[in-house]
Amino acid sequence: MEKVLKSGKYKMKVGRLIFWDFGGQYVYLTTHQTFMTFRALFLVVFDGSKDLHEQVPDVMCFPGQHMTPTPAVFLQYWVNSILTYCKVVYAGIPKILFVATHKDKVPMENIETRREELYRGIEELFKDHEGKHHLVLRPLIFVNAKDQADPEIEVLKKTITELTFDHPCWGERMPNACVPLELEIAELVAEGKQIMSLAEVKELNAISEVSVLSPEQLTDFLHFHHSLGKIVYFDTPQLRDNVIINPLLMVEVMRSFITDVAFWPKEDKTRKTFKKMSENGMIQKVDLYQIWEQEEFRQILPFKEYIFDMLIHLDIVSEQRRYDTKTGSRLPIENFFVPCMLTQRNNTDYLTQECTPERTLSLAFVFKGTIIPPALPNRLICACLSMWTLKEYQGRKLMFSGFVGLSFDKEHDIVVCVEGNKILLYLVHKRSKGLIIPDIATSVRDCLFVTLERISEFYQSSIHCKASNKLPFLTEYSCSKLNCFTSENKLVSETEECLCKHGENIKNNWRTWNKKKEQKQCDAKCQGLSKDALSQIPSNTELLRLSNHCEAHMLHELALHLGMEDMVWSDMVENYPTNTQMVKFLTLIHLKENYEISFAELDNGLREMEVTTHKLCVVRRRKQVKSGKYFDI
Repeated sequence: MEKVLKSGKYKMKVGRLIFWDFGGQYVYLTTHQTFMTFRALFLVVFDGSKDLHEQVPDVMCFPGQHMTPTPAVFLQYWVNSILTYCKVVYAGIPKILFVATHKDKVPMENIETRREELYRGIEELFKDHEGKHHLVLRPLIFVNAKDQADPEIEVLKKTITELTFDHPCWGERMPNACVPLELEIAELVAEGKQIMSLAEVKELNAISEVSVLSPEQLTDFLHFHHSLGKIVYFDTPQLRDNVIINPLLMVEVMRSFITDVAFWPKEDKTRKTFKKMSENGMIQKVDLYQIWEQEEFRQILPFKEYIFDMLIHLDIVSEQRRYDTKTGSRLPIENFFVPCMLTQRNNTDYLTQECTPERTLSLAFVFKGTIIPPALPNRLICACLSMWTLKEYQGRKLMFSGFVGLSFDKEHDIVVCVEGNKILLYLVHKRSKGLIIPDIATSVRDCLFVTLERISEFYQSSIHCKASNKLPFLTEYSCSKLNCFTSENKLVSETEECLCKHGENIKNNWRTWNKKKEQKQCDAKCQGLSKDALSQIPSNTELLRLSNHCEAHMLHELALHLGMEDMVWSDMVENYPTNTQMVKFLTLIHLKENYEISFAELDNGLREMEVTTHKLCVVRRRKQVKSGKYFDI
């Protein structure tokens, strides 16, 4: 074996296919995207004995969807999910093959007629779909899965083989130098090992008698095999020290607490945890660790902190941030949210009573297709929960399936919810939408846009190329009706007016959401902040303003002056390499949460750096509204 590898003539004549069977229950839909890749061939299996538009009983539809659940709805869901989560590296790849089952329920003489009806129905369903070139409609395979001798099973095998051989990734070249380490890891997996520390992987590589990879080659090896789905490795500060060498462990992790009610534990205490999650989407870390103490999940326990960090990285769970209302300092984290376990729809009157045209601005992130894959808005909601405080209304937390209400500050609330193929964003003022601060509207819009962009890129990333600039969504802005939307493409021109179908100038709302960044100047008589102001701890709103008015290098230097370690800054830059604004804002949040900085400390830091302290005046400025009155922010 050693001589063959060193000769460079090693060839693998047998290709190994890995099959993943995705569970169909609602709660599992948020986990599928973790395992989807453009390298795969997808089989969408459905009941061919039923009409495509026949209602499926006892099945939940998706967040924000009020349509009747039918096979057609689920076919659209799967196609949209696959094409959302898989980066298109090669034209028409991945391929999606439809497989109809339950042929045994159709009379023999009607099978071919039924097959043609299904074919025409699917063709009609996707005739205008922009991803239709990914679909394999012929042959439309119709099987009796109960009969191993069904000749169409062989047709299915033959079709899978042909499509696999035609896949651009089939026969992809890999350096022979990688083979020894791959085989060593495969042996460890066969022995039952599931996670290795990065140090162990490096040691395994170093003691190889055949080929030792350089540090750069080892990094490429880890990224490449992650993209193949053979390992799970995230090169981020919190996760890069470990490698999951058996991806099936992630399946066990997911199903340990993301599972249908039919599979909840029988033990009372643990069952109560699941019931609580389904009602309010909340879990404590100690409760999750208790779930992992069950016999079938104990293999997770030795790595529980690493696994928990990964669940946060994947936005499967999210921290519930809480702040002391008097001091503004951050309180210890006790609860975590698991939005995908929420099945309760929003049954409050918050939208009708609070999100009124008189107090609300709205925009929509519009996705292609008719259905948004649930994992995407769930991840967005998780990200929102880590940025803002969950709102309570009439004694209830505003968190439901596909819906979350948040408090930005004492005057502004945020609502994010799914309706059809739109993720709606509402910004609600306590008194009047005319008092909505454009800086806040713009920052909220930017945060959600960048987060959706990051989520999309996260799912579509690969070792070979960066995610394309083409996003799966567009932004539209509403008029005062809140349900009439105009595409951003029509609003970016320099014209002063853009009328919606109701005759309203939508440009006014658009300007609030897209405030131009401009430097405010103090007048010559300004003496800086008062003693009272200097003694205050900045609010998140004020920190956001400060980040908007400071260059990145200046904030970096200020943070070091105030005690932050340079490694913390480097980690933030690495986590958000294309979002400098997020890095600046999170830096200030870190200073507030870990050092409880006041305006006085910011003022002193700027003075030591010989930077004008009038930047803080901009942060504390008052906002003038059309009525001529002034309101403190």
